[in-house]
Amino acid sequence: MTTASLKQELQEKAVAGQSAGFEQVRQIPNGFLTFLDYVYIMVPPPGGGRIKFQKWPHLLELAASFIANRFTVVLKPRQIGFSWTAAAYAVWVARFQPGAVILFLSKGEYEAKVLLKKARDIWVNMPKEWQLSFGTDSQTEITVPSIGSKMIALAATEDAGRGETTTLVVQDEAEFHEFAESNYAAVKPTLDSNGGQMILGSTVNKKKAVSLFKRVFQEAPENHWHPIFILWDARPGRDEEWYEYTQDNVPDLAEMSPELYMAANYPRSIAEALAPAQASAAFDLEVLKVMEEDCRRPKMITGPIKVFQGYRVGRKYMAATDTSHGTGYDFSCSVVMDAQTGTVVADIMDKMLDPEKLAMETMRMLGMYQQPVWAIEDNDWGRETLKVARDGKYPKIYHRLTGKKEKKPGWRTDAGTRVLLWGELIQAVNAGQIGIPNMAGLQQFYKVIRREDKGGRIEAMVGAHDDYPMAVGMAWQMRKHALSSGTKISVNPV
Repeated sequence: MTTASLKQELQEKAVAGQSAGFEQVRQIPNGFLTFLDYVYIMVPPPGGGRIKFQKWPHLLELAASFIANRFTVVLKPRQIGFSWTAAAYAVWVARFQPGAVILFLSKGEYEAKVLLKKARDIWVNMPKEWQLSFGTDSQTEITVPSIGSKMIALAATEDAGRGETTTLVVQDEAEFHEFAESNYAAVKPTLDSNGGQMILGSTVNKKKAVSLFKRVFQEAPENHWHPIFILWDARPGRDEEWYEYTQDNVPDLAEMSPELYMAANYPRSIAEALAPAQASAAFDLEVLKVMEEDCRRPKMITGPIKVFQGYRVGRKYMAATDTSHGTGYDFSCSVVMDAQTGTVVADIMDKMLDPEKLAMETMRMLGMYQQPVWAIEDNDWGRETLKVARDGKYPKIYHRLTGKKEKKPGWRTDAGTRVLLWGELIQAVNAGQIGIPNMAGLQQFYKVIRREDKGGRIEAMVGAHDDYPMAVGMAWQMRKHALSSGTKISVNPV
């Protein structure tokens, strides 16, 4: 019998309420999808009881990822069936892979027990001939001695998972685990060495700007995790009317508005889900939202240069460059600003420009604006950009004044200038003194936060970028010197 015909036969049996043979299911590649036809879940009243697992499209996407990927991270809304699907997969692994060790990690002991109970409910509602007797059958551990498999539920304490050699680790609501970093460090090396799997799923915690869960999701798939985002309306029955009703009935919360509550629990996009709450955001989020109204398409694009407003006689301009490696991760950014209006009139925002090419293209852009004062950050790769600019005899390179009263070319970001740059940029943006027509550039401002774990240091959220805001901030510092015509613009910024 072919695999296709075997699948068809098993599906027909499931529909008819007949059980399939254990060996038949095990013979099917990716048999977990067929196994789901025999899964029943327990839903509390009213209208609950023993209910057949519903293979909604988003749950099939989860199931397919569990089969295909060793590491899956899921950013999700509330109550969409994630925990039942993960529990079903855990039962599948425990039953069909003898000797499997499944570890459920939850934020507390109660939540861990609930997740294990879901797995137990699925097990005892499998076809009778698939079931095997339990050895230990408690709220925190289930063992199946005849095949050597076991499922363990643990609260995510600091030492949870340490010393266990696991086949599969499931962390539900991972964003809310107090010791997520410690747990990850405890179980991930073992999984890497034995080929095990890990599933992280969670809604977002808007009170926490930085977390392991956010970092894993934002860095995927480059970090070898498969990311899945599930929309608020993935579950049947949710529509705009449902959304509005739910939002209107959010109780008064001291630390969260109804809008923020919905963004955390029923996000409409990844950006909305991961956007920081105002409490941790560096910039006024309402101001940024208003600034979006002035974003527009460039009037001209030439190579990597976007021109939003051409040169105007009598206007003074200022410019800055933040250089990246040009290898596809961070952005290399150059901006030209109108010194009087604070509006970005032209920019370069590119991940693939190497420092030399960035310098050449930026000089071409600055030539369109009568070569304004230009601040170049002299970090490791910025030095190459700075060298090309000097070799090209650009006439108005910003020179800083060092503590020894020496003039050095380039902007140096240190403890003092970082506070100055971000402090004045935040003040100017929040006061409506700066305009950003580039929507992609403006979006980076949303991801700039105050890191409580770093003493209030201002920088991008983990996995996000602040290259464009840095370039704008350096350019804003140049407003003090935009009227100077000398070839060496000097300032002691601290």
